[in-house]
Amino acid sequence: MQGMLAHAPHLTHAHVSITIAAGYLDEPSTLPGLAHLLEHVLTTAPLTASSNTSLLTWFAQHQGSLNAHTDDYVTDVHLSIPADSLEAAALTVASQLATPTISPPTIRTEVAAIDAEWQARQHSSAMQRLSAIATLSDPQHIGAGCRHGNAQTLGHHIWLLHEALTTFHRNHYHGGRVSIAIISPRATEAVTRLIQRMATLFNPLPPNAPALAITPRWGSLPRAKVVGTAHAVELLWPLPSSVSRHQFNALSDVADSLNQGYLVDQLANSIIDYHATAAPTGATDTFSLALTGTAPQERLEVLEAFLSERLAAPLATAPIDHRTVWRPPAGTVQLAAAWFVYARQQALARRLAANTAAQPYFPTRDRWPVPHWLVYSAPTTFQHADDAAHLAAVPHVQRWCGQYGVSDDFASLADTTWAACFIPNAMFLPAPLAAKRCARSGVICQHMQLAQGSWVITVGEGATVAMQTLLKEANVNTAIVPQGLLAQRLVQRLTPLPATPAVWVSHEADADVVCHALADLASRIATRSVQTPSINGSASTAIMRTLSLPGTPTQRWLLVLAEQHHSAAFFQQARYDHHLGYVAAVRRSDGAPCSLGYVVQTSEDAEPVGKKLLSITDALWQAAEDILQTPTSLKHSLTRPETPLAALITQWQSLLSGTDQPLHRLGQQSTNSQALNELLTLINTHGHWQTHWLDSTGHYRVND
Repeated sequence: MQGMLAHAPHLTHAHVSITIAAGYLDEPSTLPGLAHLLEHVLTTAPLTASSNTSLLTWFAQHQGSLNAHTDDYVTDVHLSIPADSLEAAALTVASQLATPTISPPTIRTEVAAIDAEWQARQHSSAMQRLSAIATLSDPQHIGAGCRHGNAQTLGHHIWLLHEALTTFHRNHYHGGRVSIAIISPRATEAVTRLIQRMATLFNPLPPNAPALAITPRWGSLPRAKVVGTAHAVELLWPLPSSVSRHQFNALSDVADSLNQGYLVDQLANSIIDYHATAAPTGATDTFSLALTGTAPQERLEVLEAFLSERLAAPLATAPIDHRTVWRPPAGTVQLAAAWFVYARQQALARRLAANTAAQPYFPTRDRWPVPHWLVYSAPTTFQHADDAAHLAAVPHVQRWCGQYGVSDDFASLADTTWAACFIPNAMFLPAPLAAKRCARSGVICQHMQLAQGSWVITVGEGATVAMQTLLKEANVNTAIVPQGLLAQRLVQRLTPLPATPAVWVSHEADADVVCHALADLASRIATRSVQTPSINGSASTAIMRTLSLPGTPTQRWLLVLAEQHHSAAFFQQARYDHHLGYVAAVRRSDGAPCSLGYVVQTSEDAEPVGKKLLSITDALWQAAEDILQTPTSLKHSLTRPETPLAALITQWQSLLSGTDQPLHRLGQQSTNSQALNELLTLINTHGHWQTHWLDSTGHYRVND
């Protein structure tokens, strides 16, 4: 068993990852989707201590969150929980993973859930990429086929599946493959003891268990084509079958270095952006460099040779890793997400190191790794020089200046410079490699595209100058390329955003120059239409019922409680009791107004699903007094920002949504049970109910 921990005293929540060194390339070749199915069963099967509660419902009841992901060579279950519930949560999850109850009814339900997931995702860009990766694999390797799984590949022989799941669990979910990683505010000694207790719940390595080492999968095909939304190339350097942990960590450091702008001078001007990753999802036994844009093949081949030599360096020796403290990569917003990635990578490093003692890998100059290419093509891309543009009237720019209390979250922000800009109803198109140039100069740059517009923020010394340069060199286009599942796009519409451009700067002296630059950019609107690839996917519809309130502090807290109280019940009823679709979730938007959305995504006839969604939400609110049963849990309901950048983004989103202070900093002094009770009795007069519809053709409608 492998254990890792980090101490972060400022956290209010603990984040735990339990990673199993087994994925879909370890499952029987005749049962695609078995590893994925086991992940589903483990999180939805009844707990041993409570036949009516699964892991998912347990976490909804304890103000936490839990998710899981099956990758090619690792599977991880990760959770976030209020710190004072860490021990109970961690032991509950470890016990369920170690000794689950695998029942035929749960298997049957989760086969249907995986099939619905397959129907929703099979034509997505992520699945297109995985399909291309499969074509690059050796035809004799299990990786040469699609391993997602669906009702057809898993079949309907439930007892055969039960036997296969039991065998797969016994062979892989044991102490020889388990890694536990915890970051929390708790004392190191206490967390160490907790990890040890969790480890004892897993069985020891069984006799004749499958080998931990990875079998090389890559074939001789040099490249594969992928249909995408933009021209791009992803270079995948296969890792040797034996790489020490220190060598793997050195490769991760190379990726971090590249992402800080190290490659800017090596790239053609037509490359818009790039991102380097050690162990990317779907190809965790590789090093990836993804390039967005176009470049002559000769330039790409020069880059390939340059990076092949750069990657060979950490593999040519046995480097010593002197790091004793984990640090998130520069520009990290969500600490939990960065920690979970690190935990997965360390579990993978354990597999890569399995053969190191017998076969240490030290390449010579003539054995540099040669990458495979994933070549993405799209019918239309943004080309700034060709975009038709018109000059609009210079718009009014809304502005905010100063701290707004962010230094209360992180004292370091009192001496930090930042600039943030928002453009409504348009897509912000930064100049090629703009974010990487910022990173190279020590300025963090984050960009977010939403259904209602775009925002960008720069942070660090020189942030104002960097923002002026970004705005001067950028373009905007009124056509917004849709991204993500239909349900995700619909949820974005929950957030109220300004109808005019907006700016927030740390220092008032910088406001005028940034506002002028933003107004100038907003007046140059590109009118070229954007085409996305035509993919013959199955028709589906996302439906969301929303409750909106004006946004007083009491109303905002009420929706926090409602989200917390309704999440588990809505998920159970929408997904399992009534089979409304793969996606079923409750999502909240804080602001003025504040909103709560109940969203599903279905491939069935949308009208009956919409009616059932209406009846489910009506029933939940008819028992609304239950929301107030545990008012003391309010303090656990929100996760405070865990990084300085997250604190800035949270405040920025709060300003854009019409409130001066985010809810976590507002406090509960103005909220009490009587006020909440009074609001509940008047919910129909204060609240505005609507139903939103978005189908796979892009048609959006809303009705009361």
